[in-house]
Parts: sequence; structure tokens; C-alpha cells
Amino acid sequence: MKLIDRERVDGTRVTIGRRVRYSGGRQRILRTYAAEYRAEDGRQVCENLETSNRAQARRRAIEVQQRLESGTELPPEGSVSIVQLVEGYLLAVQAKSVAPKTEWKYRADLDKLKDYCGQTDITQARRFSEDDLYRYRRWLAEQGYADKTVHGAVILAKQLFKWAWRQRLLRDYRLAAVTLPKAKARPQPCFTSAQVDQLIEGAPCDEKLAFALMGYGGLRIGEAVQLRWEDLHAKGSQYTMIHVRRGGSGDTTKDKDERFVPVHPKVASLLGRPRKQIGPVLSEITERNLLKRLKSLCAASGFGNARQFKLHSFRHHFASLCANHHVAYRKALAWLGHSSSEMLDLYYHLHDEDSQQAMMALAGGDETAEDGQQPDSPSEGTLRAQGQSTIENESQVPEIQELTDCLNNMAERPGFEPGNRV
Repeated sequence: MKLIDRERVDGTRVTIGRRVRYSGGRQRILRTYAAEYRAEDGRQVCENLETSNRAQARRRAIEVQQRLESGTELPPEGSVSIVQLVEGYLLAVQAKSVAPKTEWKYRADLDKLKDYCGQTDITQARRFSEDDLYRYRRWLAEQGYADKTVHGAVILAKQLFKWAWRQRLLRDYRLAAVTLPKAKARPQPCFTSAQVDQLIEGAPCDEKLAFALMGYGGLRIGEAVQLRWEDLHAKGSQYTMIHVRRGGSGDTTKDKDERFVPVHPKVASLLGRPRKQIGPVLSEITERNLLKRLKSLCAASGFGNARQFKLHSFRHHFASLCANHHVAYRKALAWLGHSSSEMLDLYYHLHDEDSQQAMMALAGGDETAEDGQQPDSPSEGTLRAQGQSTIENESQVPEIQELTDCLNNMAERPGFEPGNRV
């Protein structure tokens, strides 16, 4: 294969340049650079450097030279296609018995990758470079996908090529150095307590309890639907604790961990008095029908754009409720079933009482006496307002002042005076 724009990299026996392909009598110059050199056995080798940046191509040519000098030869790379790679990865995902929704999402995102590669004439997996990944990210944004969707699809593409490298379908993981900024989630709708109460009041039968479990217990819809009477713990004449242990795939929760959530009084009133029974608590509820009911109730109640609200909006309300009532952050995480949560962070940042008190303390430091003079006994805040820190105030103590003077009078160790520096 011919190289143009050739350059012998200094200190190596490697020449870099761009490949030229001929198809149907037409010449096409590839974007990425290639390295041309002779192997130890005398073979002429042309290796794709997987970059369109000339400076980076030089650095990779030096790595090739170092590899040649150490006697390390890369194994020959197969000609697996992007389509074959995707199908093989999806089979591996299915073998792990992931949730159906997860498998569906993986397939949808990898279909986007296949569409992009088809449009850009990238058929072989080994031809996909770092630059192609960045171009794929830009292409997704141009298609109108949300930032979070774009980020997820690009991360999955990286996982695909890492898997291929581990399976020895590719001889190296070319995307290892790619770093991507984390996407910011769009603001999500959140019910107020008044709206939750209105929805519970307007819902029929079991739907009242479903809304209450999500809005005042933070349960996901799957967890509410799969809740059983055996999971409710009672004390005296009312239920007091919900044992959440189902709701995801594989007869467990989404995050694979069980948790306990105290029963809110509004939930307890709908559950009624404890009684011996087994089976589903919400036997007549399905997610699809409940979502339709929610949209209908939101529209009838005049909640603005009713289409924006989802069943998951009840969990947002519960997170907001915890923050507003100063429930400890770690406790709220445990109730919601998270080790960390961007959703919870949002509400705790909005309702962080400690931050508000700190700001009020700063404001208090600006206060002065009515005659414009500072108070006789200034607080820490007023000390800082006067330009004097707590440490500076303590330095007026005789013992500390004596130590300070002693340190100031000590000669600096020879050899470190400014005049002696070379």
C-alpha cells in the first residue's frame, strides 16, 4: 500500500505517512497515519498508527522502534468487522443474564455505532481509532440525542473495543487513553407534596397505595409492583417497615441489594391494620396502565405539561422530602437504595441547611454597631470582617509572640541564601 506525505522519524527506522487506497480507478487518502518499517525477518510492514495527528504519529513511531529494539512483535490482527464485533459482544452480554431493559439499551446504542460506521465507511474494527470515537460523539450530538444519551453510547463503544481486546479479537485497546467529560443530566420533573396528595386522592383503589409507596417511600415502580405482604413488618396495630428485596431482574432489586424503608403514616393508613396474608400487595397494578393513569390524573389536575411527569417523579419527590426535612444524607441514600446518587445530591444541594447557616454567618460578620464602630467583643466573623484572622488574633499572646520573634531572628541555613543560588 502506497504512503504519501512520508517522513522518516528521527532516531528510528520507521517512516510515517498517510495511506492511499485505490478503488474503481479512484484514489482515496486515508485520514489516519501509518508506520512503514522492516521487521527482523526482513518483511516490509505497514502498521496503522490509529491517529490523524502528525505529532502523535511521530510519538507512536518511536514506540514502534522501541518495540522492534526489544524484540517484541505484535500478534497478527484479525479482520473482524464492526458488525461481527457488535453481535459477538451482545452474545456475551446475554450470557451474563442482564436485565431485558439493559440488553435492549445496549442493542439500541450499538445500532447507533453500526449506523455511524456504515455512513463513514468503517467496516473493519481495527480501523476504528480515537479520532473516530470523537467524531462518533459529535455525530450523535448532531443527530439530536441528549447529552446523557450521547455519553452512554460513547462509553459503551469504548467497552465494546476493550472487550474485543480482552477476547484477543484486536491486538490492542486503542481507546484506552480517551477521556470524556461526564454528561450533565437534564432537570427532571419533581412533584410537590400537595401534588402527590392530590394524585393519591384522585386515584382509585390499589393505585392510591402505589402512588403513596413511590411518593412517600421512594420505591421504584418495579419494587412497588413486586412488593409482597410478607415483606411488610408490623408492630402493634400498624405496619412499620418495608423490606425491599424485589423489583429488578433475577428476583432481586435493581442494585442487587436489599434495603429497609420505614413506613410513612400516609402509607400506613392505606395499608390498614396488619393481617396475615401472602401474595402481592398490588395484585392488579401494571407499570404501563399505572403510567397512563398518572398522565391522565396530571392533565385533569392541571399540573402544567402533564407529559413531563413520570412514575419516577415520585422518587424525586421523596428525595426532595428527605432533604427538606433534614434527613441525614446517608440515611436517605439507604432508603432510596443508592451508594451515591446524583438525584439526591441535587436536592441536598438545594436544601443544604448547613450551607445556608454558613452564609448567614458570613453575613453576620458584616454587621457593625449602630454608631458605625465594631463591637467591643468581636466574634470570629467580625474579626474576619476587620481583616484579622483567628490565628492573627492568637498571635498577640505573649508566649506565641516570643516564639515568633525567635523564629524571625534565626539565620537561614548556609547555602540557601538567595545570593548563593546558582
